[in-house]
Amino acid sequence: MRYLIFAAATVLLASPANAQSVPPRYDVEKYCEKVAASIGGSSQIENTCIRQEQSAYNTLKSSWPTVPSKVTTYCDKVASSVGGTYAILRTCIEQETNASSSKPGFQY
Repeated sequence: MRYLIFAAATVLLASPANAQSVPPRYDVEKYCEKVAASIGGSSQIENTCIRQEQSAYNTLKSSWPTVPSKVTTYCDKVASSVGGTYAILRTCIEQETNASSSKPGFQY
């Protein structure tokens, strides 16, 4: 019994900061179609958007398990609020991670 409790505790402590191992799923084609439509329906803009989203997703996919869940939850809300975009999700995570490691002190 003691071994079982120790094993369970070890698994919980060794788990990554983010319980979900992959980024959320966004409908990139729909998002990029809306982006392109908002500025006249350019196929070039839509294609560039999809390529940028793919690049951001690929970056996130490899680093996602190491990002704290507090950050991924917050940034998912931010990225979802504008239609679900991996580019904004990636930028938000980068900014939140940098901000958490360089918190300024307040002096009177």
